[in-house]
Amino acid sequence: MSLTIQFYTMLSMAAMGVWLGAAIDTYHRFSKRRRMLFHWLEFINDVLFWLIQGLILFYVLLQVNQGEIRFYIFLAILCGYAAYQALFRQVYQKLLERGIQFVLALYRFGRKMIHIFFVSPIKWLLNLLYRLCMMIISAVLSIFYFLLNLIWKPIFWGLKVVYRLLGIQKLINKIQSTTFFQKGKGFWKKLWKWIQKE
Repeated sequence: MSLTIQFYTMLSMAAMGVWLGAAIDTYHRFSKRRRMLFHWLEFINDVLFWLIQGLILFYVLLQVNQGEIRFYIFLAILCGYAAYQALFRQVYQKLLERGIQFVLALYRFGRKMIHIFFVSPIKWLLNLLYRLCMMIISAVLSIFYFLLNLIWKPIFWGLKVVYRLLGIQKLINKIQSTTFFQKGKGFWKKLWKWIQKE
């Protein structure tokens, strides 16, 4: 391995140390920790995080020196991590918080815009359609009721006239006044009283 490659490897690994420090802070910021409590999902997240960081580090190493591992590589990573802790951590955490707040504000703004331009007009349109449907249904029912009265009333009056002309009421009165009807009526009354006693 030439000196140039070694120099590039040292610089890359120092940069990866800085990257690891920033990645760890970002991961801790977004992961909700439960102290004194082991949770399998947190364990899986931790394993995946370190696996991804290891793969990124090895990919960078593969690009710089074809994946050759030397002792000074670990020292360079450690130096980069220490440099991040000493020089960049506070600045990065402030930038991270501001970035998170900006994204949240952008999300709230987008949600409000969606509500104003899409949800509210759709609600208003649905409400308008509902009212129009109710008005149409009421109008149709009113017309149907009017037509029913228009048709039924002449039929009712015609039946009333026929009822009077034919003398159906007199016939009913004659039937009610017969002894057979009176006896039958008395029988059913007695039967009903007997059923109620039982």
